[in-house]
Amino acid sequence: MKIKLCIPIQAKTMKEAKKAMVLAKKHADMAEIWLDYIKDLDIAELLKNKPLPVICVCKKPNEMGCFKGSDKEVLKLLTESSKNGAEYIDLPLDICDLRFGISDLKSQFTNQKSKIILSYHNFKKTPSLSVLLKKAKEMKKKGADLRAGACIVKISVMAKTYADTIQAISLAKHLQAEKIPHIIIAMGKKGALSRILTPTLGGTIMFAPISKSKSSAPGQLTVGELKEAWGLLQD
Repeated sequence: MKIKLCIPIQAKTMKEAKKAMVLAKKHADMAEIWLDYIKDLDIAELLKNKPLPVICVCKKPNEMGCFKGSDKEVLKLLTESSKNGAEYIDLPLDICDLRFGISDLKSQFTNQKSKIILSYHNFKKTPSLSVLLKKAKEMKKKGADLRAGACIVKISVMAKTYADTIQAISLAKHLQAEKIPHIIIAMGKKGALSRILTPTLGGTIMFAPISKSKSSAPGQLTVGELKEAWGLLQD
């Protein structure tokens, strides 16, 4: 499976977001649009004639985002993004766990074409491999129940040691063996190697800004750095 390189966009206005998508098309396969950053958000207008495939996310402060509304409002924005042609939507796992049942979510996405990225973030630590494997399998089941065959498991953890990074890479290897589409990331400076290697172990998408100043998560490599690293692996 081809690794898709995705540029995160945290634009504050519609004009900036559209300009950033045009620039992203020159460097990557897709863009991740943080809806929570855009102050004059108009989803239909944002996604009309978009120059490349997009992932729409709406993050709250606990996930380093800006959105201060309810989980129901997050879901509404993601549903609207799906209806307006977003290729992917990022659905936080805690929305499934805490606020909505699968049947409630199914009613939102049954007739939509967007693929779902079911995401779990831990900004404090890297849980044990057994814990992460269990969580990944639970996420796969939730995703299958929600949208059979169209869910990617995304797990992002904080690497405090290089051993944490190796653990994230091991998780990717296990999920590859079980044919579970995934995005596995160890955040932080010590997690950079995971961004290079997990996409070669069954990972589907990896995020990278054009410049360090545009990073959306700790430890992100730039597009240039990531492409250079992958080039070395191919030699």
